[in-house]
Amino acid sequence: MGSQLSIDGHMSPTTKVNAIYTAIQERDLQTLKELSRTDNGLLYDRLRRAAWPLLLHTDHGSYLDEKADDKQILDGVQIAKDIERSLYYYPQGMSAPFKEHKQKELRDLIMEVLWRNPKLNYYQGFHDICACFLLVLGKKDAIPAAENVALFFLRYAMLETFDPISKLLNLMNALLDMADPQLRAFLDRCNILPYYALSWILTWFSHDLEDYHKVIRLFDLFIASAPSMPLYVACAITCLRRKEIMAMDPDFVHTAVTNIPPDIDIEATIRQALVLEKKYPILSVQKHSGQWVHEHSAANTFESDWAALQYDQEPNHVRVEQYLGKGIPKEEWEDEVLKEIMQRRRSSTTSKT
Repeated sequence: MGSQLSIDGHMSPTTKVNAIYTAIQERDLQTLKELSRTDNGLLYDRLRRAAWPLLLHTDHGSYLDEKADDKQILDGVQIAKDIERSLYYYPQGMSAPFKEHKQKELRDLIMEVLWRNPKLNYYQGFHDICACFLLVLGKKDAIPAAENVALFFLRYAMLETFDPISKLLNLMNALLDMADPQLRAFLDRCNILPYYALSWILTWFSHDLEDYHKVIRLFDLFIASAPSMPLYVACAITCLRRKEIMAMDPDFVHTAVTNIPPDIDIEATIRQALVLEKKYPILSVQKHSGQWVHEHSAANTFESDWAALQYDQEPNHVRVEQYLGKGIPKEEWEDEVLKEIMQRRRSSTTSKT
């Protein structure tokens, strides 16, 4: 099917629903990825419940038994605090008992992923990603989905060192410089560092967007793309606001770029991100930045470890375990920088709630 179907971003909803169903039935991963990346993505959660497990290579079965031991999870207290603040914007209209139930499921999900992968470190924001998988897939199917995302898309954020995240943010600057040098220069003059995009990238925008449908639409894109796609979306959001940003008083620029407009056109943003990805591949962005991410990072191993998988193949968790075992030296300054960033993020969360 993938070689015969021309993916049209403007196909009617009915036509696209039929195309998605056909791709699911035929286990046509390539077409399903293309449909996920075109306008409106996978359309409905009922389709996502069938498509996401295929895209994430978890359709071979759910975990039947949860074995997480709270005593073995180092960040239990922080996880509990984050879960208490979770599920604030969506889903709407939840009763208190139902929200409490979903928060318990979210806690179980996170604990299970971390227990199964002791080399992964929890970070604030991972719970936002897990919450979205929980809402779409239900707990049993969300556990392996979140695990594969953690291992093959987000592991750079789940190490003890801040270095991979710092390098990722440098790539954000490099990409912006390649896409719009004038805008990049203006932000530099305003002393704007790329940290404004940190929570966007680390939470797949689920912390900063209040519209569930926009968040889930982005998840369609991210699980059908390389791990660097959130970087391109972050750059697209900034570039599409260039006229507004460059007309501002410099004193107000930081606040403006940090907050994503609630009326953001998510499809226009995704289209721009796809253009940027095609024009500026992640290797060329690394070259432009003069700083290369770790050779075993998800970005640099994606093609061999994930993109090449057929629908009936499971990803190699053992190889990722070996990557994680190699480690990256931790610099003395990292804890202070990370502490400051997370403090700003907690302040932002408190002001929202």
